[in-house]
Amino acid sequence: MRIRDWDINLKIRLLGEAFVQIAFWTVFPFLAIYFAEKMGVTTASALLMLSQIIAVACGLFGGFFADHFGRRRMMLIAIAGEFLGYGIFAAASHPGIDSAMIGFIGFTIASLFSNIYQPAAQAMVADVVESKDRSYVFSVFYMMMNIAVVLGPIIGAIFFTNHRFWLLVVVTCGSALLFLLLFLFSHETIPEGTAVTKKPITFKEVIKGQFADYRVIFTDRVLLLFILAGILVSQTFMQLDLFIPIHITETVDEARLLSIGNFDLTLNATELFGLVVAVNGGIVALCTVLVTKWMMTYPEKYVFAGSSILYGLSILLMGLFPYPWMYILSIIIFSLAELMTVGIAQNFVSTIAPTHQRAMYFSAAQLRFSIGRVLAPLSITLAGLIGSRETTYILAFVAFASAIIYLIMYRLYIKKEIKAVSI
Repeated sequence: MRIRDWDINLKIRLLGEAFVQIAFWTVFPFLAIYFAEKMGVTTASALLMLSQIIAVACGLFGGFFADHFGRRRMMLIAIAGEFLGYGIFAAASHPGIDSAMIGFIGFTIASLFSNIYQPAAQAMVADVVESKDRSYVFSVFYMMMNIAVVLGPIIGAIFFTNHRFWLLVVVTCGSALLFLLLFLFSHETIPEGTAVTKKPITFKEVIKGQFADYRVIFTDRVLLLFILAGILVSQTFMQLDLFIPIHITETVDEARLLSIGNFDLTLNATELFGLVVAVNGGIVALCTVLVTKWMMTYPEKYVFAGSSILYGLSILLMGLFPYPWMYILSIIIFSLAELMTVGIAQNFVSTIAPTHQRAMYFSAAQLRFSIGRVLAPLSITLAGLIGSRETTYILAFVAFASAIIYLIMYRLYIKKEIKAVSI
C-alpha cells in the first residue's frame, strides 16, 4: 500500500506529526537536565515521575473518549491541549519570566494531552486501513518517529541551552499546524454502527463508564497475556539508555575497533556506547519498513516469539562476551528484534479488539510500556547487588520467558477465533 493511496487523514497526520515530533525531540532529551538544574535532582525526578503517572492515567481515559466521542474530535481536543501546554512552557522559558515550575506545569499538560491523542490516532489507522496493510502503515509512522528521535536531539544540542524559548515556540507552532491541518482536511473515521456520544455527560458517568468498559476488556485473557509478555520483553529493550551504558562502562576501558598501519580507531567506553546507540538509530531509521514487509510473510506468533528470543540473545551476548565488536553485533541483533514487531504489534491489537472498543484496547495495550518503564530501572539496582554480567543473564531469561508467553497467548487467540466462528 503506497503512501499516495492512504486515506487523507493519514497523509495529514504523517506530515503534521513529522514536524511536531522533530520539534518535540529538540527539547525532550534535555528537559531532565534543565529541571534538575533549576529545581534540584530529587525534586525534578519526583515531579517528572508524577507527570508521567498522570499522563498514563489520562491515556486510559483517551481510549474511552475516542470510542465514545469519535477519533477526530478527541484528536483535535488533544492537539489543542498540547498547544496550550507547550505555549505555557514557552512563555515560562522567556528570559523575562524564566520559571521552571510554570514550565513543568506546561510540560505536564502537554504530556497528558499527548497520551490522550495516541489511542485515537492508532484507532484511526485501524478504522481506515485494511488488516493486511496495517502493519506497513504503522511501521511508516514508527520510522518517521525514529527519524525525529535521531534528528531532534542533534538540533536540540545546538540550540536548547541558549535558545530554549524559541525552540519551544517552534514546538508550539507545530501543534498549531497539526491542529489546523486536521481541522480543515480530516474526517471522522469511527466505524458505522459504533455509537458516538454527542450529549454532555457528567464526570461521574465518565468514571463509571470507564471502569465498566475496562473491566470487560481486562477479562480478555489474550490481551492480558499480550500485556504481560510485553512488560517482560520491555525489560530488555528499555535497557538501551539504562543498564547497557553502565555495563559497557564497567566492562570496557578502551575499545580498539580498527588498526591499519598508522591508522588506529580506539574509543573509550562512552564513545563506544555512543556508537552502539548510533548503530541502533541508523538501523531503525533506515530499515523499519523493509523489516516489517519481511516479517509480514511469517505467522505473527513466530514473529513475536522470535523478537523476544533475539532480544534475549542480544543481551546475553553482551554479558558473555563483553568486547567492542560483540557489542556492535549485539546491537544489530537487538535492532532487528526491535523492528520485527513494529506495526505487527499494533495490527494484532486492532485485530483482537471489538470494533466499538478499538481505542480502549490500544490504551490498555500501552500499559506494557507504562509498567515496563516503571520496572526497567530495577536492572541498575540489580547490577549493583549481583553484578553486571549476572544481570544480563536475568534479563535474557525474562526475554525468553516472554517468548513462551507469546506462544501461549497465540494458542488462546486461535481457540477464541475458532469458538467465535463455530458460534
